Amino acid sequence: MKNIFRVACLFALFLTACASNKLGNTASTAESNNEIQKQVELVQKKMSACIADINKTDDEKYVNDNIIVISANNPNAKKLMSSTDFINDEQIAALTRFKDATLQCRPIAKELPKPEMIAVYEYYYSKVDDVYSDLVNKRITIGVANQERQMRLRYTNEKWAQVMKIYKGS
Repeated sequence: MKNIFRVACLFALFLTACASNKLGNTASTAESNNEIQKQVELVQKKMSACIADINKTDDEKYVNDNIIVISANNPNAKKLMSSTDFINDEQIAALTRFKDATLQCRPIAKELPKPEMIAVYEYYYSKVDDVYSDLVNKRITIGVANQERQMRLRYTNEKWAQVMKIYKGS
């Protein structure tokens, strides 16, 4: 989950860095948008650092290897994405500890400068929590959980890009 957050943050940062500058209607709008960009970059760096710390834990490694594809270079990704297995008690414990650890990074998103930016992250968190809950309660398989999580991440990246389009450097 943290790697996905990291990927989402880095993706958003990449989009921000690649944004083309357009002439704004006023100098104050350009300055305002530049300040927003700086605030977003700062928050994303804080989020990435928090996620990186969590990704160093044994729980993250276990979850990434056996339950949820977190890192982009996961050698078990194909197996996990198509798994028809339901989560077992050992996996539930590891996933719960991992999710609890990620909760410390979530408040950082509230430091984003605009409510619509915060809303993108909060929506993602709520949907990923739903996926994890369904997985833990054995309503879905490991494969379905991974597919839904990836779908939520893609949707979040799309929404983030839409929001950031408004604040690209003017």
